[in-house]
Amino acid sequence: MNYLFFNITMQVIIANNLVFDVCESIKIEKSVEVLTNTAKITLPREFKNGEDSNGNPLDFSYKSILDFMKRGDSIQISLGYDGNNQTEFQGYITKIGADTPLVLECEDEMYQLKKAPRITKYIKSGSLIEILKAVIPSKYNIELNEDYNYGSWHIDNATPYEVLEELKERTGLRAYFITPDTLSVGMKVDFKPRDVHQFNFSENVRRDTDLSFERKDDKLLEVTVKSRQKNGEELSETVGEKGGNTVNMSMVPNMTKADLKKWAEQIYKSRSIDGFEGSLNSWCEPRTQPGDSAEIYRPIYEDGHQNGRYFIEAVTIDLNGDSGIRRTNKLSYKL
Repeated sequence: MNYLFFNITMQVIIANNLVFDVCESIKIEKSVEVLTNTAKITLPREFKNGEDSNGNPLDFSYKSILDFMKRGDSIQISLGYDGNNQTEFQGYITKIGADTPLVLECEDEMYQLKKAPRITKYIKSGSLIEILKAVIPSKYNIELNEDYNYGSWHIDNATPYEVLEELKERTGLRAYFITPDTLSVGMKVDFKPRDVHQFNFSENVRRDTDLSFERKDDKLLEVTVKSRQKNGEELSETVGEKGGNTVNMSMVPNMTKADLKKWAEQIYKSRSIDGFEGSLNSWCEPRTQPGDSAEIYRPIYEDGHQNGRYFIEAVTIDLNGDSGIRRTNKLSYKL
Protein backbone atom coordinates (compact mmCIF):
# COMPACT_ATOMS: atom_id res chain seq x y z
CA MET A 1 0.00 0.00 0.00
CA ASN A 2 1.40 3.43 -0.94
CA TYR A 3 1.08 5.65 2.12
CA LEU A 4 2.31 8.68 0.17
CA PHE A 5 -1.30 9.27 -0.87
CA PHE A 6 -2.66 9.31 2.69
CA ASN A 7 -2.99 12.32 4.98
CA ILE A 8 -1.04 12.10 8.23
CA THR A 9 -3.14 12.82 11.31
CA MET A 10 -2.14 12.97 14.94
CA GLN A 11 -3.43 13.96 18.34
CA VAL A 12 -1.69 14.73 21.61
CA ILE A 13 -3.69 14.86 24.85
CA ILE A 14 -2.06 16.37 27.96
CA ALA A 15 -3.48 15.91 31.47
CA ASN A 16 -6.74 14.65 29.91
CA ASN A 17 -7.57 18.27 29.14
CA LEU A 18 -5.29 19.97 26.61
CA VAL A 19 -5.62 18.61 23.06
CA PHE A 20 -3.70 19.57 19.93
CA ASP A 21 -3.36 18.04 16.48
CA VAL A 22 -0.37 19.95 15.06
CA CYS A 23 3.33 19.49 15.73
CA GLU A 24 6.70 19.87 14.02
CA SER A 25 7.91 16.39 14.89
CA ILE A 26 7.40 13.40 17.16
CA LYS A 27 9.92 10.72 18.04
CA ILE A 28 8.92 7.65 20.06
CA GLU A 29 11.50 5.06 21.11
CA LYS A 30 10.54 1.65 22.49
CA SER A 31 12.68 -1.41 23.18
CA VAL A 32 12.82 -4.62 25.18
CA GLU A 33 16.45 -3.73 25.91
CA VAL A 34 15.73 -0.63 28.01
CA LEU A 35 13.51 -0.15 31.04
CA THR A 36 12.06 3.20 29.99
CA ASN A 37 10.38 3.97 26.66
CA THR A 38 10.47 7.64 25.68
CA ALA A 39 8.85 10.23 23.45
CA LYS A 40 9.92 13.70 22.31
CA ILE A 41 7.45 16.19 20.82
CA THR A 42 8.44 19.41 19.09
CA LEU A 43 5.60 21.91 18.87
CA PRO A 44 5.42 24.52 16.09
CA ARG A 45 7.45 27.71 16.51
CA GLU A 46 4.22 29.72 16.27
CA PHE A 47 2.24 27.46 18.56
CA LYS A 48 -0.57 29.70 19.79
CA ASN A 49 -3.72 27.70 20.26
CA GLY A 50 -5.26 24.31 20.89
CA GLU A 51 -8.43 23.00 22.45
CA ASP A 52 -9.62 21.36 25.61
CA SER A 53 -11.03 17.84 25.88
CA ASN A 54 -14.50 19.15 25.07
CA GLY A 55 -13.35 20.76 21.82
CA ASN A 56 -13.41 24.31 23.17
CA PRO A 57 -10.60 26.52 21.76
CA LEU A 58 -7.70 27.60 23.98
CA ASP A 59 -5.67 30.71 23.15
CA PHE A 60 -2.02 30.77 24.29
CA SER A 61 -1.17 34.10 22.66
CA TYR A 62 -0.90 36.09 25.88
CA LYS A 63 -0.21 33.28 28.33
CA SER A 64 2.67 31.00 29.19
CA ILE A 65 2.35 27.43 27.96
CA LEU A 66 3.25 26.48 31.54
CA ASP A 67 -0.20 27.72 32.54
CA PHE A 68 -1.60 24.73 30.67
CA MET A 69 0.94 21.95 31.34
CA LYS A 70 3.61 20.95 33.83
CA ARG A 71 6.16 18.24 34.51
CA GLY A 72 4.43 15.04 35.59
CA ASP A 73 1.27 15.62 33.55
CA SER A 74 -0.02 12.58 31.70
CA ILE A 75 0.40 12.53 27.93
CA GLN A 76 -1.08 10.38 25.18
CA ILE A 77 0.13 10.38 21.56
CA SER A 78 -2.00 8.98 18.74
CA LEU A 79 -0.94 8.75 15.10
CA GLY A 80 -2.42 7.49 11.86
CA TYR A 81 -3.65 8.24 8.38
CA ASP A 82 -6.85 10.07 7.41
CA GLY A 83 -8.09 10.21 11.00
CA ASN A 84 -7.53 6.52 11.73
CA ASN A 85 -5.38 7.32 14.75
CA GLN A 86 -4.21 4.74 17.26
CA THR A 87 -2.41 5.32 20.52
CA GLU A 88 1.35 4.88 20.12
CA PHE A 89 2.56 6.24 23.46
CA GLN A 90 1.18 6.84 26.94
CA GLY A 91 3.24 8.33 29.70
CA TYR A 92 4.21 11.52 31.49
CA ILE A 93 5.95 14.78 30.70
CA THR A 94 9.41 14.78 32.27
CA LYS A 95 10.84 17.98 30.79
CA ILE A 96 9.42 21.11 29.17
CA GLY A 97 11.97 23.02 27.09
CA ALA A 98 12.63 26.71 27.64
CA ASP A 99 13.31 27.59 23.99
CA THR A 100 11.29 27.80 20.80
CA PRO A 101 10.18 25.64 19.21
CA LEU A 102 8.89 24.08 22.42
CA VAL A 103 10.15 20.54 23.07
CA LEU A 104 8.39 18.14 25.44
CA GLU A 105 10.30 15.09 26.70
CA CYS A 106 8.28 12.18 28.04
CA GLU A 107 8.67 8.77 29.68
CA ASP A 108 6.28 5.84 29.88
CA GLU A 109 4.93 4.24 33.07
CA MET A 110 8.48 3.66 34.36
CA TYR A 111 8.31 7.32 35.39
CA GLN A 112 5.90 6.29 38.15
CA LEU A 113 8.13 3.43 39.31
CA LYS A 114 11.01 5.90 39.63
CA LYS A 115 8.87 8.06 41.94
CA ALA A 116 7.33 5.21 43.97
CA PRO A 117 8.15 4.86 47.70
CA ARG A 118 11.48 3.28 48.58
CA ILE A 119 11.44 -0.23 50.00
CA THR A 120 13.76 -2.19 52.27
CA LYS A 121 13.07 -5.90 52.37
CA TYR A 122 14.78 -9.27 52.54
CA ILE A 123 13.45 -11.93 50.14
CA LYS A 124 14.68 -15.21 51.61
CA SER A 125 13.22 -17.41 48.86
CA GLY A 126 14.98 -15.47 46.11
CA SER A 127 12.07 -16.18 43.77
CA LEU A 128 11.86 -13.60 41.00
CA ILE A 129 8.09 -13.33 41.27
CA GLU A 130 8.38 -12.73 45.03
CA ILE A 131 10.96 -10.00 44.45
CA LEU A 132 8.72 -8.34 41.88
CA LYS A 133 5.60 -8.58 44.06
CA ALA A 134 7.53 -7.01 46.91
CA VAL A 135 8.31 -3.85 44.95
CA ILE A 136 5.90 -3.45 42.02
CA PRO A 137 2.67 -1.69 43.15
CA SER A 138 -0.34 -4.01 43.11
CA LYS A 139 -2.17 -1.89 40.51
CA TYR A 140 0.19 -3.28 37.85
CA ASN A 141 -0.06 -6.71 36.27
CA ILE A 142 3.20 -8.66 36.03
CA GLU A 143 3.63 -10.83 32.95
CA LEU A 144 6.43 -13.27 33.77
CA ASN A 145 7.62 -15.64 31.07
CA GLU A 146 9.66 -17.80 33.41
CA ASP A 147 10.21 -17.69 37.17
CA TYR A 148 13.80 -17.82 38.38
CA ASN A 149 15.43 -18.25 41.75
CA TYR A 150 18.24 -15.89 42.65
CA GLY A 151 18.94 -17.14 46.14
CA SER A 152 18.30 -14.66 48.93
CA TRP A 153 17.81 -11.09 47.71
CA HIS A 154 18.17 -7.95 49.79
CA ILE A 155 16.37 -4.76 48.76
CA ASP A 156 17.97 -1.79 50.50
CA ASN A 157 16.01 1.48 50.40
CA ALA A 158 15.33 1.19 46.68
CA THR A 159 12.53 2.31 44.37
CA PRO A 160 10.84 -0.32 42.16
CA TYR A 161 12.73 1.11 39.19
CA GLU A 162 16.08 0.74 40.98
CA VAL A 163 15.29 -2.90 41.78
CA LEU A 164 14.49 -3.59 38.11
CA GLU A 165 17.70 -1.82 37.14
CA GLU A 166 19.73 -3.98 39.53
CA LEU A 167 18.07 -7.16 38.28
CA LYS A 168 18.88 -6.15 34.70
CA GLU A 169 22.50 -5.34 35.52
CA ARG A 170 23.20 -8.41 37.65
CA THR A 171 21.17 -11.07 35.86
CA GLY A 172 20.45 -9.81 32.33
CA LEU A 173 16.73 -9.60 33.06
CA ARG A 174 14.57 -7.44 30.77
CA ALA A 175 11.50 -5.51 31.90
CA TYR A 176 9.29 -3.13 29.96
CA PHE A 177 5.67 -1.95 29.98
CA ILE A 178 3.68 -3.47 27.15
CA THR A 179 0.66 -1.43 28.28
CA PRO A 180 0.42 1.22 31.01
CA ASP A 181 -0.85 -1.42 33.46
CA THR A 182 1.16 -4.51 32.43
CA LEU A 183 4.87 -5.02 33.03
CA SER A 184 6.53 -7.76 30.98
CA VAL A 185 9.54 -9.37 32.67
CA GLY A 186 11.91 -12.09 31.56
CA MET A 187 15.16 -13.01 29.91
CA LYS A 188 15.31 -11.92 26.29
CA VAL A 189 15.45 -15.53 25.10
CA ASP A 190 12.24 -16.23 27.06
CA PHE A 191 10.08 -13.64 25.34
CA LYS A 192 7.44 -15.18 23.12
CA PRO A 193 6.70 -13.00 20.08
CA ARG A 194 3.26 -11.44 20.37
CA ASP A 195 1.87 -10.31 17.04
CA VAL A 196 3.24 -11.35 13.64
CA HIS A 197 3.49 -8.58 11.00
CA GLN A 198 3.88 -9.24 7.30
CA PHE A 199 6.57 -7.36 5.35
CA ASN A 200 6.91 -7.63 1.59
CA PHE A 201 9.88 -5.83 0.04
CA SER A 202 7.69 -5.01 -2.97
CA GLU A 203 4.86 -3.50 -0.94
CA ASN A 204 5.47 -2.09 2.54
CA VAL A 205 9.24 -1.81 3.09
CA ARG A 206 10.93 1.56 2.63
CA ARG A 207 13.79 1.81 0.17
CA ASP A 208 16.12 3.23 2.81
CA THR A 209 15.83 0.09 4.93
CA ASP A 210 19.16 -0.65 6.59
CA LEU A 211 19.17 -4.45 6.28
CA SER A 212 21.90 -6.76 5.06
CA PHE A 213 21.51 -10.46 4.42
CA GLU A 214 24.38 -12.37 6.02
CA ARG A 215 25.28 -16.00 5.44
CA LYS A 216 26.41 -17.87 8.54
CA ASP A 217 29.53 -19.11 6.74
CA ASP A 218 30.61 -15.51 6.14
CA LYS A 219 30.43 -14.27 9.72
CA LEU A 220 32.27 -15.30 12.86
CA LEU A 221 30.33 -15.33 16.13
CA GLU A 222 31.41 -15.88 19.71
CA VAL A 223 28.83 -16.27 22.49
CA THR A 224 29.67 -16.02 26.19
CA VAL A 225 27.12 -16.59 28.95
CA LYS A 226 27.76 -15.96 32.64
CA SER A 227 26.12 -16.84 35.93
CA ARG A 228 27.03 -15.53 39.38
CA GLN A 229 27.21 -18.15 42.12
CA LYS A 230 26.23 -17.90 45.80
CA ASN A 231 29.89 -17.56 46.78
CA GLY A 232 30.31 -14.56 44.48
CA GLU A 233 32.23 -16.48 41.83
CA GLU A 234 31.15 -16.00 38.21
CA LEU A 235 30.96 -19.07 36.00
CA SER A 236 31.04 -18.66 32.24
CA GLU A 237 30.88 -20.74 29.07
CA THR A 238 31.89 -19.64 25.58
CA VAL A 239 31.09 -21.18 22.22
CA GLY A 240 31.82 -20.03 18.68
CA GLU A 241 34.72 -18.44 16.86
CA LYS A 242 36.92 -15.51 17.82
CA GLY A 243 37.59 -12.57 15.55
CA GLY A 244 34.02 -11.63 14.64
CA ASN A 245 30.86 -10.51 16.42
CA THR A 246 30.56 -11.17 20.15
CA VAL A 247 27.50 -11.72 22.32
CA ASN A 248 27.83 -11.48 26.11
CA MET A 249 24.83 -12.36 28.27
CA SER A 250 24.35 -12.55 32.02
CA MET A 251 22.07 -15.41 32.94
CA VAL A 252 20.25 -16.18 36.18
CA PRO A 253 22.41 -16.90 39.24
CA ASN A 254 23.61 -20.34 40.32
CA MET A 255 23.50 -22.02 36.92
CA THR A 256 25.76 -25.03 36.40
CA LYS A 257 28.51 -25.18 33.76
CA ALA A 258 26.46 -27.75 31.87
CA ASP A 259 23.39 -25.48 31.79
CA LEU A 260 25.49 -22.50 30.76
CA LYS A 261 26.96 -24.45 27.88
CA LYS A 262 23.48 -25.49 26.77
CA TRP A 263 22.31 -21.85 26.81
CA ALA A 264 25.42 -20.68 24.95
CA GLU A 265 24.88 -23.28 22.25
CA GLN A 266 21.20 -22.36 21.94
CA ILE A 267 21.97 -18.64 21.58
CA TYR A 268 24.77 -19.39 19.11
CA LYS A 269 22.48 -21.59 17.04
CA SER A 270 19.73 -18.94 16.94
CA ARG A 271 22.14 -16.25 15.72
CA SER A 272 24.64 -18.16 13.61
CA ILE A 273 22.27 -18.63 10.71
CA ASP A 274 21.60 -17.18 7.29
CA GLY A 275 19.51 -14.11 7.89
CA PHE A 276 19.03 -10.35 7.99
CA GLU A 277 20.85 -8.00 10.30
CA GLY A 278 19.94 -4.38 10.93
CA SER A 279 16.70 -2.41 10.84
CA LEU A 280 13.58 -2.72 8.72
CA ASN A 281 12.00 0.62 7.84
CA SER A 282 8.27 0.89 7.17
CA TRP A 283 5.43 3.38 7.50
CA CYS A 284 2.94 3.86 10.33
CA GLU A 285 1.45 0.49 9.47
CA PRO A 286 1.84 -2.32 10.25
CA ARG A 287 1.86 -1.09 13.84
CA THR A 288 4.76 -3.08 15.18
CA GLN A 289 5.78 -3.11 18.84
CA PRO A 290 8.91 -4.41 20.61
CA GLY A 291 8.36 -8.08 21.34
CA ASP A 292 6.45 -8.67 18.08
CA SER A 293 7.86 -10.51 15.09
CA ALA A 294 8.39 -9.58 11.44
CA GLU A 295 7.54 -12.11 8.74
CA ILE A 296 9.75 -11.01 5.84
CA TYR A 297 9.05 -11.91 2.23
CA ARG A 298 11.41 -10.91 -0.58
CA PRO A 299 9.79 -11.91 -3.89
CA ILE A 300 12.86 -11.14 -5.99
CA TYR A 301 14.31 -14.49 -4.87
CA GLU A 302 12.11 -17.33 -6.04
CA ASP A 303 13.89 -19.90 -3.87
CA GLY A 304 12.77 -17.97 -0.76
CA HIS A 305 16.18 -18.12 0.90
CA GLN A 306 15.77 -14.57 2.24
CA ASN A 307 12.30 -15.13 3.65
CA GLY A 308 11.94 -15.65 7.39
CA ARG A 309 10.54 -14.53 10.73
CA TYR A 310 12.51 -12.30 13.11
CA PHE A 311 12.06 -11.05 16.66
CA ILE A 312 11.56 -7.26 16.79
CA GLU A 313 13.78 -5.93 19.56
CA ALA A 314 13.07 -2.21 19.25
CA VAL A 315 10.78 0.19 17.39
CA THR A 316 11.42 3.87 16.72
CA ILE A 317 8.56 5.97 15.36
CA ASP A 318 9.45 9.27 13.66
CA LEU A 319 6.88 11.79 12.45
CA ASN A 320 8.16 14.82 10.56
CA GLY A 321 7.62 16.81 7.38
CA ASP A 322 10.38 15.08 5.43
CA SER A 323 9.56 11.38 5.77
CA GLY A 324 5.98 11.34 7.06
CA ILE A 325 5.57 8.56 9.61
CA ARG A 326 8.53 6.20 9.65
CA ARG A 327 8.72 3.03 11.72
CA THR A 328 12.24 1.68 12.22
CA ASN A 329 12.10 -1.92 13.40
CA LYS A 330 15.36 -3.22 14.85
CA LEU A 331 15.54 -6.97 14.22
CA SER A 332 17.09 -9.44 16.62
CA TYR A 333 17.43 -13.20 16.32
CA LYS A 334 15.68 -15.30 13.68
CA LEU A 335 12.76 -17.34 14.99
